[in-house]
Amino acid sequence: MLTQMKKRERLSPNKRERLNEGVKIWTDFYRQNIHRFVADYLGIQLKPFQVVLLYMIEHNLRTCLITSRGLGKSWLIALYCCCRCILYPGQKIIVSCETKEQSRNLIREKIVNELMNMSPNLRKEINPKEVKIGTNESYVKFKNGSTITAINASENTRGRRAHILVVDEYVQIKNGFDTLTKILQPFLQVVRQPKYLQNPLYSKYREENKQIYMSSAWWADHWSYNLYKDYVEKMLVGESSFACNLPYTIALKYGLMTETRLDEILDDPNMSDEAFLMEYCAQFFDLGNGAYIKPSDIIGNRTVVKPWYPPTNLEYISEKNKRKQSWVEEKTSDSELRVLGCDIALAQGNKNDNTVIHYSVSIPKGDKYITEIKYSEAINGGTAKSIALRLKQLYYDGICDYIVMDLAGLGLAVYDALCEYTYDEERDIKYPPMCCFNKEDKKERCGYKEAVPCIYGVIANEEINNDIAVTLKASLNNHTLKFLVNEFEGEDWLNENKNFQLLDNEEKVRLMYPYVQTTLTQMEIIKLQTEVTRKGIKLVEFGTNRKDRYSALAYLNLFIREMEKKLKRPKNKGNFLSLW
Repeated sequence: MLTQMKKRERLSPNKRERLNEGVKIWTDFYRQNIHRFVADYLGIQLKPFQVVLLYMIEHNLRTCLITSRGLGKSWLIALYCCCRCILYPGQKIIVSCETKEQSRNLIREKIVNELMNMSPNLRKEINPKEVKIGTNESYVKFKNGSTITAINASENTRGRRAHILVVDEYVQIKNGFDTLTKILQPFLQVVRQPKYLQNPLYSKYREENKQIYMSSAWWADHWSYNLYKDYVEKMLVGESSFACNLPYTIALKYGLMTETRLDEILDDPNMSDEAFLMEYCAQFFDLGNGAYIKPSDIIGNRTVVKPWYPPTNLEYISEKNKRKQSWVEEKTSDSELRVLGCDIALAQGNKNDNTVIHYSVSIPKGDKYITEIKYSEAINGGTAKSIALRLKQLYYDGICDYIVMDLAGLGLAVYDALCEYTYDEERDIKYPPMCCFNKEDKKERCGYKEAVPCIYGVIANEEINNDIAVTLKASLNNHTLKFLVNEFEGEDWLNENKNFQLLDNEEKVRLMYPYVQTTLTQMEIIKLQTEVTRKGIKLVEFGTNRKDRYSALAYLNLFIREMEKKLKRPKNKGNFLSLW
């Protein structure tokens, strides 16, 4: 401040010149201390860790922030972008997110609904007629010519130009490193050209562009970890890079998360230790050398956008007598297969396995089936009869052809229940008995000749365990087994097709359920360890991990690959070909 006072003493008495000189001094000061600009001009009070982050982001060309959920990283980066746009006229900032909804949210929720309401001066800087929240892009234009544009990362965004690139939840970006290097980073090929650079005295100066990446943590074998590690290494040798991890403890310390909320997260049965470490402790998780199926094996196959939703009992009753029910999806061809894969568990409690049911649709392509897992359901507890009832509901609701299940242990009890007539009191419907068609002793176990032969029975042994593991790995590598997209992309699709944001919380949970279950399936599979047996390999749990979702999926996939043999057989006219 003393230096500034001395400068002022040397100013011309001309008032305009003094004003201009003052603007220069304070602009320079605020550019160097952007956290002070937030407090002094925008009137927004920051937490100490936010002060540090803003300062480090501004004074480094490359930033990678790995943060706990609930820490407000999107709000902070929106604030930083607004400051840059005010302090650097003509600044062009692009914020890229995986989905359209994430892009819209940064403009709509963080800038318009929060920051502009918090700061009257910020409202003065933005042209209210130049705020757009659109389907494919959203933007805010400032009166000095600066812009913040939020887009979803896709091929359609090629050719844009920016001085600062921000990538939010960068670990979720499709095609990861390729999208980053081939589509997003080329945005930075232009630099800001302020008028002072036209003065020969400053011709040697250049404003360098910035890259900022933010996300929660992910698996250590993922490309996102390599980017984070690279930034750490560059920071340690003094290059213009900044990387840090911000765990949930910071959110607790500064009141951004409550102890009650933390307890709810820890008590959530779907929150595994690994997920908590990644999402709330900001730690990349290393699977070690024992993992047979890697995260990348599954992530590349999460391409199915639209789930199948079974009807609620209320929906079923209200539409029961209609010619066409809303949940019914007609088959595309006679060759299409719809299969339920299930693993049975009847004991209740967080430490016990779930009964898991996967609903799949398989479309023939040449001599292969492309299988999509369009719905998954986990049931904790229940009886043999209640599980059998649910299987029959899903079988007929989804116009299924087969049920694949383990017939050993508890599975046999459920099978016996499937072999009986089943009355559904809620729906007022009587389902017929079902029976096994590939194991004669189990077929004879059913006492009804009219039973529907739709159950493919599996009795696990060392050989089967090897076959289901190897076959699942091959299907993932061949991209013949597809899954629902992640929750971010799922919510994006729901917003466009079902007015998701206008629904009540219960309906939101129901619609997001298939996407969440898909992620839980992915998490479970990649945590399984490889055990070598006399007959090959077996995937086993480690610690408190489960494998019910894996087993149901692996049984289903093995059956589909068996069915592919039928596609490879020559078709002889007049002869009926049966797999069995």
